[in-house]
Amino acid sequence: MSINKRALLPKHCPNLIRMGNQFDGGYIVPKTYIRDTDVLLSLGINDDWRFDKEFQALNPDCRVVGVDYTVGLNFIVRKTLQNSIKSLLNTLLFRHDKRQKYWTRLLNCVFFYSFFRGKNSHLQRRVSKTSGQLDISLDELIMKHCGDTKDTVFLKMDIEGAEYQVIDDLCKHADRINVVAAEFHHLDTKTTQFNDFITAMSEYFHVVHIHGNNYGKYIDAIDFPETVEITFINKSLMSDPAPSQHSYPVEGLDFPNNPKKPDYNIAFE
Repeated sequence: MSINKRALLPKHCPNLIRMGNQFDGGYIVPKTYIRDTDVLLSLGINDDWRFDKEFQALNPDCRVVGVDYTVGLNFIVRKTLQNSIKSLLNTLLFRHDKRQKYWTRLLNCVFFYSFFRGKNSHLQRRVSKTSGQLDISLDELIMKHCGDTKDTVFLKMDIEGAEYQVIDDLCKHADRINVVAAEFHHLDTKTTQFNDFITAMSEYFHVVHIHGNNYGKYIDAIDFPETVEITFINKSLMSDPAPSQHSYPVEGLDFPNNPKKPDYNIAFE
């Protein structure tokens, strides 16, 4: 089985900007539609919610709903201690880049509960196909936690392989979702699921950006990265766009997730 690369060729989209970290955790998104968003639904946050903070800084009126079953009080305390120690050690060793990295993560932990309060919220749930005591479906998230049916949702998703379970619910609520920025994992072992996901999305969304995550391997068998980040825009917002003329990665927008390794070039043939 091979990746349907032609279906991944992005359409031209103006005003793309980078949000979040410069390296791992950053996404390329259309600035135009940030201000038109009522709810940022952020699935999978770990200890890095810089994207969420920058998003709300550009649109103070939107609400942020963060969902991650791994993030709770014990997680925050543990990460606070770890990042404090690493920040101090790198300060003493004059490793300024690493010191800044762990200092930023430390501040994220310290201010987690001040960000996810008030109109913002954090759900310690695991995104899945169906809902249960721990699991929660995308359908329930949108229906119960994203306002009324007129509220527009921007979906950011990094849920470590569970993305393939939410495609039916995503398409069900496509009329409410303006942009999807998602990371896709295990393309070598879930090639069919990935192709099916892209086929289903293509009925409602255009691909406008793609980037290979170089923390994952480049898989020769499929001639494609194991992990990719893709941005989609609702077709109702883009009428008959032309194919992008960029080469990927895009200079000035894309940076390697792992700065110690070269980025992956992506071909669509």
